[in-house]
This record gives sequence, structure tokens and C-alpha cells, in this order.
Amino acid sequence: MEHTHYHRHPHTHEAVQIAQLPTGEKTQETRVLLTYMIRHNEHHAEELAELMDSLPREARRKMSVAIGSFEAANVELQAVLDCLP
Repeated sequence: MEHTHYHRHPHTHEAVQIAQLPTGEKTQETRVLLTYMIRHNEHHAEELAELMDSLPREARRKMSVAIGSFEAANVELQAVLDCLP
């Protein structure tokens, strides 16, 4: 299923059948997917940060927490990548 966000950033949300690949290909596909997800999360965090000035104080605080969640997830995803052969 492909869709376009309001910010004209098209991408697909298709199930990746990594489990059906041979072992070496699984690792490579996993690396590609994780790298994509890290960049994707960075992009969305940047978009959310652009909204901060237009929000009331309490909403800015909550947005900051949400952006931090993207950043924390990326730290963990990078750690997964670092564990791969």
C-alpha cells in the first residue's frame, strides 16, 4: 500500500518477507530496512520539530517528548545494526 504524506514524502508500507530469504540475504535486507527506518524516523522528527513554534507551551513539551521517542528508537535501531555481521 503506497501513500503520500502531506509533506510529499511518498513511501510504501508493504510487508517485507525477510524470513523467506537465505541467511546472507536476510542480513542484508535487514540492514537496508533498518537504515531506511532510521532515516525515515529522522525525517519525521524534523517535520515535527518544525511545528514546535506554532504550538502552545504544553503541546511543545509533549511534542518534545514525542520527538525524543523517535531519537531514542533510532539509538536502539542503530544498536541493532551494529550487532549485525
